[in-house]
Amino acid sequence: MIEKILDKLRKYKFFSDMLTPETFSQMKRYVITGFTGFAIEYFLFNIFNELIFVKFPPGGYTPVKEIAERFMKSSFERGTYRYLFANAIAYVVAFWVNFLLNRYWSFKSKVNIFKQLRQYSILFIFNLIATSALLYFLSDEIGIMPKISKILVMGMVVCWNFILYKKVIYK
Repeated sequence: MIEKILDKLRKYKFFSDMLTPETFSQMKRYVITGFTGFAIEYFLFNIFNELIFVKFPPGGYTPVKEIAERFMKSSFERGTYRYLFANAIAYVVAFWVNFLLNRYWSFKSKVNIFKQLRQYSILFIFNLIATSALLYFLSDEIGIMPKISKILVMGMVVCWNFILYKKVIYK
């Protein structure tokens, strides 16, 4: 039954490109890279959110808070700012780890690195905005603890990133 479904999907170019041994190999490496990036990002998120920023609140709270509140039309508590800032720092570090591992190991790309970096940076900005908005929504609006929300949001990002990496950035 699964073989029949796969045969039908292979008739479409998008799926035929995705259902190859090389793609499955890339997917395995992507998952390993993803878990590595996840571990680094989640570790840094928790270190900054629950240790560093508790003892040493990040500077610039008032101006950034005012801009964010105007943009999101919502009032932020200090804890919200803390976990959003921790998310940004962790995401920037994970960006570089993931970019380099995916380029050189997962997808073994030989395309111009500056072109890929530009494309990856656009995706990075989109993902940073999306993860921050989703993190805020799940944590402040729904009431899920930030460390749980972070895991849920990271899972969502993984889903759309593989296809974009395979088809656009590391093709």
